[in-house]
Amino acid sequence: MNSPAMQIYGCTHSDVLTVLDRKSIPSEKWQVLRSLQQLDTRYNWMIAVFIALWFAAGWMVMNTDFFVLHLAGYFLMACCVNGLPIIMHDATHSLLTKNRAVTRWLGFICGLPGLVSYSAYRSIHLLHHGHTRTAEDPDDIEATSPRSVPLVLVYYVVLIVGIYIYIGTVAVVGFQKAHSQHRKDILVEYGLMVLIIAAVVWLVPFATVWHCWLIPLLLAGQLSNVRGLAEHGMTTGGNEFTDTRTVVSNPFVRFMMCNLNYHLEHHLFAGIPWYNLPKVHQLLQEEYRQAGSSVYSSYSEFLKDFFRTTWQGVIPNVRLIPQHLRDEVCL
Repeated sequence: MNSPAMQIYGCTHSDVLTVLDRKSIPSEKWQVLRSLQQLDTRYNWMIAVFIALWFAAGWMVMNTDFFVLHLAGYFLMACCVNGLPIIMHDATHSLLTKNRAVTRWLGFICGLPGLVSYSAYRSIHLLHHGHTRTAEDPDDIEATSPRSVPLVLVYYVVLIVGIYIYIGTVAVVGFQKAHSQHRKDILVEYGLMVLIIAAVVWLVPFATVWHCWLIPLLLAGQLSNVRGLAEHGMTTGGNEFTDTRTVVSNPFVRFMMCNLNYHLEHHLFAGIPWYNLPKVHQLLQEEYRQAGSSVYSSYSEFLKDFFRTTWQGVIPNVRLIPQHLRDEVCL
């Protein structure tokens, strides 16, 4: 192979691919991309939509006796508990409003159900964007995993319990990486989080807390593990079009994830809000083809390839792409 950034599972040669960066995008497409950076604050009503769906699903679970409805309610609440921190993620990129104070507290509210401080998350997430798939990336599985532990085992730990490790990592590493003036913000947010949770546990019957927050939180954790693994797991550094992955999925998933499944698009243009990412995806199809970008049609398709490939082991800095793309680019 002619470049580590072109290494693909199942390939002996992939010479038809090109190492691209954002400068490779034609100027006429850049004009469209700049127009997609425009904020539309009406989309911030998604916060209220998620909260309303969460309450409705909670009411259904607490007031019905049908097992199927309970399962549907738990799943919908989990999607909301997963979706609100995704909006917090957009807040870290200043994509909700132009008012910093409003953005911060909206981010805090959205991170609260998932036990994540907006300011702590922001301090490491921006580093992640600046150093994606490098040794300085605080979120890179392959860079941060112990060398004495087989990489395949690390990937499975991430798939099963990754979010529970990450919640603690955000608090500790986020505080360490934050500028001194932001450390106070982190302490204030975690202090408020403790007080709010304590008040909820004190005032709300435990059965309601258990069924309407703790169970959905555990389920949301598993959804987040799959999402996080698909975003950067088994990708290659050194190429802006291959160091993360998009999973197109279906309309329901795209809605509940606020299009963060378009993760390649988000990393290429972090200044474009979530509601415009599908347009970026359509615009850059030719560049994705040239680079051999990892774009999956569904999370089930990704997981099937993930399990099939990891059964034989994991090689650092080699990327996994769908079978139909391997058939096209592997010579």
